[in-house]
Amino acid sequence: MRSSTTRIILAYATMCVIWGSTWMVIKIGLRGAPPLTSIAIRMVIATSVVFAILRLRRIPVPRDARFVRLGLFLGLFHIVFPYSLVYYGEQRIPSGQAAVLYATLPLMVALLARVVLGDPLTARKLFGIATGIVGVGVIFSDSLRGDARHASAHQAAGIVCVLGSVFASSVGSVATKRWSGGYHPVASLLIPFATGAVVSACGALAFEEANPLRFDADTWSSIVYLAVAGSVVAFGLFFYVIQHLDVTVVSYQTFIIPIIAVLIGFAFLGETVSPRVAAGAALILAGIALATFWSGPRARRTVSSQS
Repeated sequence: MRSSTTRIILAYATMCVIWGSTWMVIKIGLRGAPPLTSIAIRMVIATSVVFAILRLRRIPVPRDARFVRLGLFLGLFHIVFPYSLVYYGEQRIPSGQAAVLYATLPLMVALLARVVLGDPLTARKLFGIATGIVGVGVIFSDSLRGDARHASAHQAAGIVCVLGSVFASSVGSVATKRWSGGYHPVASLLIPFATGAVVSACGALAFEEANPLRFDADTWSSIVYLAVAGSVVAFGLFFYVIQHLDVTVVSYQTFIIPIIAVLIGFAFLGETVSPRVAAGAALILAGIALATFWSGPRARRTVSSQS
């Protein structure tokens, strides 16, 4: 039991660290490649890596209709819709504002999980989620004040895109929890990634003009990192973790990601950690603790039994 719990914690932490770095990497990649083209190449690489892993490790790919339907559905709601919307959104609003908007994901997941899965929606869970959202807002409060002064229709479109991405990701997360049980985490990636590659490539050919042969080293490095680490590794861990934890708990990654981003800036870019950022991080951690560990005996028994 203890070793299983340790694996789950390590998997969750690794997933958060990887996805905490992707916001910055996406920004770098968008300087040299348009959104749909970036997503299409990213998913082609990710699909190829997953296929190679399945062949090398001889992991069977289920052929039943439920697995195929789930894969196609998740390809749209985990890849195409969330990625396309957030890529376009990040072209219109600062990444800080996008992170704050994405912090509403746990609330959306909690509401959908209540309807679809029958998960308890307690006052403590709602208060913990609200505390986490406030914490993310505190971390990015300076950029939010600047955004309010320079609000425009262009930025409004970016906000709508990011919130649409949040809704799509919420649907994908709840669907994964509801129907992915029993499938190998790596095998579960093949159809969603392939679907994302095909749909994004069609969109790129129809709406964008880009020549990948002219991409610079930074653009290619960002795409490869997002494909291997941000997609194959992180999503593989996501499919593993979500089979063992409450889906709303898994969604708290969106609270942790800003903290990871700040730590990355501190460690690699020489950025300072202000008291405001420290206060925001404390609020985030307090909100997660409140919603996760003090949500009542029933929730604790559920997580314990799944571990």
